[in-house]
Amino acid sequence: MTSYRDIEKFLSETFGFDPESIGRKNIADAVNSRMRTPIVHDMHHYLKMLESDPEELEKLVEQVVVPETWFFRDRESFNFLKKHIEKTRHFSYPVKTLRILSVPCSTGEEPYSIAMALLEAGLSPERFHIDAIDISRKAIGIARRAVYGKGSFRGENKDYRDRYFTSVEEGFQLDPVITGLVHFYRDNFVQPHALRNHEPYQCVFCKNLLIYLTDDARKKVFANLDRLLVPEGVVFTGHAEMMSFLQYGYNAVKYSRSFACRKADNAEKIESGISIPSLSTVTANVTAPTVTASPAKTGHGSPAHRHREEAAPESVLTRVRALADRGNLREALKLCGQFLKEHSDNKEAYYLMGLINLALDSFSRAEDFFQKALYLDPGYYEALLHMRLLYEKKDDQARALIIEERIKRHSGLGIKD
Repeated sequence: MTSYRDIEKFLSETFGFDPESIGRKNIADAVNSRMRTPIVHDMHHYLKMLESDPEELEKLVEQVVVPETWFFRDRESFNFLKKHIEKTRHFSYPVKTLRILSVPCSTGEEPYSIAMALLEAGLSPERFHIDAIDISRKAIGIARRAVYGKGSFRGENKDYRDRYFTSVEEGFQLDPVITGLVHFYRDNFVQPHALRNHEPYQCVFCKNLLIYLTDDARKKVFANLDRLLVPEGVVFTGHAEMMSFLQYGYNAVKYSRSFACRKADNAEKIESGISIPSLSTVTANVTAPTVTASPAKTGHGSPAHRHREEAAPESVLTRVRALADRGNLREALKLCGQFLKEHSDNKEAYYLMGLINLALDSFSRAEDFFQKALYLDPGYYEALLHMRLLYEKKDDQARALIIEERIKRHSGLGIKD
């Protein structure tokens, strides 16, 4: 009998979605919403429809994937990009045109932020080329229209809004000069040979994609990056994804909170034998509660259901992670700290506190929380990996090497006497 898990499996195989990260309840709610039509007889019939009808599959994905982005998100990434442009005028590459890719581009705030940053760095439009891709036709449509509400403008510094936007009835309309600098494409970056006819890029913004993908899908993303990024090219990623890039052989750029890493030559790639950690399990063995879905609007469910979720420790940590993924680090820190007051023996909470403090460059606090997680579980793989990242960011190679040896021992890669 066909179930929600069968549809989850189909979405994973097609788009690389990890149901735990996307949210099984979100998927179930989206499926229920799409099945409210006389032509759908049952779950089995709907799955067959998804397999044969690209339009229906697209509509389901539009409901499953909810964009969460804003202009100049992780501002230090753009500051780092601008500093390099201002210093070298060609980003250290002997090319006339700097090529940059934004994936996934969502509703366009990121690639348009890139365009504004390059102009502010003094680069003329003919000196750069920006491509942006996403699987969502709806998101790309919003990006091309370039009218944004208040939710797209966050943070204290909004000077760019006065310079590049015009107030209209529906929100703020981006200057056509900026919109003309970005080329949008609908493509699936977890499929082999995405952007197959495009030239390589010197810089790729690939933020908050890996955290929603399965292990196999992440490998495909890295394969595409290997093909589309020039040697020594730079990738900007999400704070929770840095370790995957380091494990794959990228080198962290030492610029505070830029979440940037540089592509190494194949000969320099790490061959430690340590597998890339699953970012979908950032809370280690904590999983979302099993949901028996019923027809309901996509959202948070009934008040009673919300109360049950809030009472479950694993749901609190899931919310902490969601807040951190959206860039609400201070709020995530506060919620996780409150959780620890009642659950002082929870290793995942200490690990998350360390991860968030690491993203905030609070190295001492991050180290303290990672150590508490490792006290509860000396072989806690994710905590060990991020402890190593912390020491690398502090340029403490001696301690990083010690943690590397611990990782090898606990992963069965240690050298026998």
